[in-house]
Amino acid sequence: MLTFPDLAIDLDVRGVSKHYRQHGKDFTAVDDLSLRVPKGAFCSILGPSGCGKTTLLRMIAGFIEPDAGEIFIGGNSMRGVPPNRRPANMIFQHLALFPMMSVGENVAYGLARRGIAKKLIQHQVDAMLERVGLAGAAVKRIDQLSGGQKQRAAIARSLVLEPTLLLLDEPLGALDLKLREHMKLELKQLQAQIGTTFVYITHDQSEALVMSDFIAVMNQGKFEQTGTPQDLYYRPQTAFVAGFVGNSNRLSGRMGAGAGSVAQVDDGPALFVSPQQAFPPGRSLALFIRPEAIVLACPPAPLENFANRLSGKVLSLFFDGANSTVLIRLDDSDIELHVALFQNGFHADIHPGDTVSLGIAAEHVLAFAV
Repeated sequence: MLTFPDLAIDLDVRGVSKHYRQHGKDFTAVDDLSLRVPKGAFCSILGPSGCGKTTLLRMIAGFIEPDAGEIFIGGNSMRGVPPNRRPANMIFQHLALFPMMSVGENVAYGLARRGIAKKLIQHQVDAMLERVGLAGAAVKRIDQLSGGQKQRAAIARSLVLEPTLLLLDEPLGALDLKLREHMKLELKQLQAQIGTTFVYITHDQSEALVMSDFIAVMNQGKFEQTGTPQDLYYRPQTAFVAGFVGNSNRLSGRMGAGAGSVAQVDDGPALFVSPQQAFPPGRSLALFIRPEAIVLACPPAPLENFANRLSGKVLSLFFDGANSTVLIRLDDSDIELHVALFQNGFHADIHPGDTVSLGIAAEHVLAFAV
């Protein structure tokens, strides 16, 4: 678990668990999780569907009581505190804006429930709408807003109540791809501007990498690893994190005998690897190589500076602008590798059927026991 000794902690989850009984069997949705989120941070909880991340978020919000452990928000225990009395607001995927109310009335709703004077409510609503980029939209109907504007209206409705935490449960999931890409950047900029602590749930690793100060990767009710986006991408601690965060070529193999860290790939070449711990000879391994960590030479070249020098044949090219890749089958093997093509280079001369050389540094072949 990451520690922040010099920072105030807005969220402190200590040993929280939640168990259910389904179809006559016991099921653990959240298994002894601990998490500390400092004031003003953007924290994402990233994991596949069904891993328990929404259950954890709903326990933080107070909709579900944990079976064990304790949750502190702003230094205060939330044991027995109902959702409406917690200093945390939650935004759901479908936003739950009131369609019969104007934008201003939606944002004012929570303030009115608290009995705030109307004149003060109007001032706070106008100020918050301006902060989220919706100045002048108070009189608009919800159905007059774009998808991104609806997101900002939902955030304004939550933030006007000045919560310690803003909890977001996959709020971009219902948007189309282009708007989702735009809103990733906009949400991060908005959070940095306002300074409220965000706890964001997602199964989309791109969202988490782009927006987060740090990420907790969750799998089967547990945290696999917690760290910055750079930590998770370049220094994964488990095979699950290496495969789930970003794109990787995954190979199977076994640790070789003798000196040096060499793995024998199943039905493939021997590779110098960067083991995440010492493995005995013959130990089964999962090997991960990022597509951008593979250097390609076409026509073939020696690539003598690389510990791993391979050759193969181009099967396909996949053009996607900056994310274009080429699929290569290694010689004397059925193993296929995706290699990233950087568009600041020139690859117009690569075609299916071409023979190429590949270079891979040993530190870019991550090995995990399986």
